[in-house]
Amino acid sequence: MSRRPSFFESGLRRLAILAGVCSGLCLAGCKKSPYPNDSVSNQLVILAEISAGDTLKVPVSKSIQVGSGGLISFDKVNSANVQIFRPDGRSFNLRLNTSPDFAADPASIYTSAGRPHSSTTYNLQVQDPLSGTVTAQTTIPPPVRLTGFDTSAAMHGSSPVLNCQFTLLDSPGVEHYYIFEAVKQLVRIGHYFVWQNVRYDYDKPDGQKKYQTVRDSPGVKILLDTIPKNTFLRLNIFTDDVNVANTQVSSLDSPFRRIFLPAHTVNGSYTTSFSVDRKYFRDEKGIAPGYVIILVKSVSPELYNYLFFYEKYKSDIGSVPTGQLYSPPGNIQNGLGIFGSSSKRQWFFSFDTLK
Repeated sequence: MSRRPSFFESGLRRLAILAGVCSGLCLAGCKKSPYPNDSVSNQLVILAEISAGDTLKVPVSKSIQVGSGGLISFDKVNSANVQIFRPDGRSFNLRLNTSPDFAADPASIYTSAGRPHSSTTYNLQVQDPLSGTVTAQTTIPPPVRLTGFDTSAAMHGSSPVLNCQFTLLDSPGVEHYYIFEAVKQLVRIGHYFVWQNVRYDYDKPDGQKKYQTVRDSPGVKILLDTIPKNTFLRLNIFTDDVNVANTQVSSLDSPFRRIFLPAHTVNGSYTTSFSVDRKYFRDEKGIAPGYVIILVKSVSPELYNYLFFYEKYKSDIGSVPTGQLYSPPGNIQNGLGIFGSSSKRQWFFSFDTLK
């Protein structure tokens, strides 16, 4: 039996939609910092996106000066007190998550089972005895409204793609920002069996031993379970929509990590489309099975701006002198990074044979 994961299952299970941002900021740590030497060292770095209806996840790290050449690196912070304050004055208290799923993350991960709501403002406070206190605020946008979501197989040049077309619905004159994304979340294939209403993990030695003693019992058989991993492949996407902000970064013939639809574009209703590169849809070698996730998100202005600058920053690598590269501006007071928010619609597709 397999189960389809929610996009941020069990504390954003772990679509680190911002994982690319975090690795990008760490990449910036290998470059010359745009900040004066005395202003970047030992600052808290927050790279967080909270989403309506999802459990909470806040990555926390700190900047470290490397040598005297203006280079910066980043380190995990395991001693922070992380709180997200609700409009009623109460707070979500996030705890350091030591799950092995987060071991490879470049930041310490703080999580909570609390679920924020759309159209609501939240305040973040992160306190660390060594690096000080940072704060930030974000307002989660209203739910995404759309109609007519349809997919079809197509070609973009010589590349097979999945075309996604839909109509966004919004109130005229409102200022909502949209981002379209596609990722593949990798999964681990687990094996289990049930005996006397108790579930046993066949992949563990104790489970295998138990199975050998009850394997001939009625109804006992090995079943499959797909277990989401904290590993994601960001899929290239294309669009022919001339109104997207991506035209400020590159030509529309280029692949993008995200498609950006600026504020006021919808203005009542707006039909658009984008295409997802199918290169990684099917795991032909059996080493990277998973689910393809298509996302249409309404995002807070600060998150939109941060990710858009990041998209441009990434495109500048190789074409702009290293000393002129910079990390995107964020909204973290007394620190670095972003605390943004989103509401989203998402669709799961399985093209792999999971066995």
